[in-house]
Amino acid sequence: MKVDLDYKIFIPFFLFILLFLPSLFEPISYGDECIYLTLGNAFRRGLVFYKDIHDNKPPLLYLTAAIGQGHLFWFRLISLAWNLIHLGIIYELTTKLTKKKWLPVVTGLIFTLTFLIFEGRIANGENFMMMPVSLAVYIFWSNRKNLSTKLLSLIGFLFSISFLFKIPVGFDFAGIMLALFLLNPSFQRLKEILITSASFALPIILSIIYYTLNGAFTPYVRSALMQNIGYLSSWQGSNLGLYIRFGLLIIFAFGLSIGRKKISPPMLFFSLWFIFGLFGALLSGRPYPHYFIEIVPSLAILIALALDKISVKNIALVITAFSLIIISYIHFEFWWYPILPYYQNFTGYIFGGKSKTEFIGYWGERTVESYQLAKKIKRIASPQDRIFVWGEGSCVYALSKRLPPGRYTVNYHIYDFDGYEETARAIAKTKPKVIVKMYNEGENWPKLNQIIASDYYRLQAPELKDRVYVRYKK
Repeated sequence: MKVDLDYKIFIPFFLFILLFLPSLFEPISYGDECIYLTLGNAFRRGLVFYKDIHDNKPPLLYLTAAIGQGHLFWFRLISLAWNLIHLGIIYELTTKLTKKKWLPVVTGLIFTLTFLIFEGRIANGENFMMMPVSLAVYIFWSNRKNLSTKLLSLIGFLFSISFLFKIPVGFDFAGIMLALFLLNPSFQRLKEILITSASFALPIILSIIYYTLNGAFTPYVRSALMQNIGYLSSWQGSNLGLYIRFGLLIIFAFGLSIGRKKISPPMLFFSLWFIFGLFGALLSGRPYPHYFIEIVPSLAILIALALDKISVKNIALVITAFSLIIISYIHFEFWWYPILPYYQNFTGYIFGGKSKTEFIGYWGERTVESYQLAKKIKRIASPQDRIFVWGEGSCVYALSKRLPPGRYTVNYHIYDFDGYEETARAIAKTKPKVIVKMYNEGENWPKLNQIIASDYYRLQAPELKDRVYVRYKK
């Protein structure tokens, strides 16, 4: 990809780096990231995802955490580099789609601000899954008059990489395939879509084969692929809302299809990408701001297209897009994390004399306690020893770089999958050096109490609220 080194490109790049920089120095505190880091550590020790260590996302996110060697700094630095590339792709794509020279900068600034407002500093799947999609779109627009089989296969492969980071991007793929057909409804375009779809499916099939050969077919398909279906209804208790959203998606897609001759090809393409991406972002109906990262690229370019050629139709499409975001935000009661206090905490630590404990305390008392607990565990247990935390202990595993005895890194996995007996067997087999009962864990597990009474003594650690037990039997 040829990059125009116009000095203006450095404006959004500099702002992105500046706003992202504090996240590289955050403490380990975000539960999902702790799970990713723990699974990354497990992979580096030869464990097989889903069979030996569990979570419900596709494998590339955990592999990326493994590349970061279990360190949050490196994991997020990879995310920073990844999304600077993404920003460059969006910038270059805007230069191909618009004539006004200042618009790529505007698009880059929109991308930067919305990305980081929507929790982009946290290394979630959305941070990684959208860059390959944007690259696929860039390749299409750069070669749309001469799409060879190799290019179509590359586009499908890039979408598959995105899918193997997180499942909802499959709806981006569906929307973009529909847009491609509507831009040129012909047998040739159907053939191109078939080639792209086949190359999209191939890496996914190969991943299933890989985990089958490693004895993990059932847990991989169930956890990374099929479990996400059950995940949809677990938040609101019913899939009715999902059906309504799907119906609205069909209505909007049908409306754009009917009016396609009155809309410019780029506006049609990116409008369809946006509404399918929004459906993917709202798939579970859960109020996590980082889900909106899925719509950041299409939204940024839609705005640029409308500003490049101001018309009633273009403005109406952008207003509709913003209206859908606002309605979704209000309806699902999306959470919002303070932005200014976050940066004030960082500058106070760097320049204002705030202590490290005070800095870490911004993320809550539990984060400070987890650091103290992990420090104690490192002194007791060797890196090869297993530990078990009864509670939401994923961050303790990540901080101490010790693995759980079985597949589960958090209590809610044990609850959801009735994993009590499986975990008890894993404790009996691996004989964890340390067992921790978190003081704020309300669930009582009698079997664990029996194990502790039989094989463990309580460590006297008055500085810790959590109860720490050390194994004394071999």
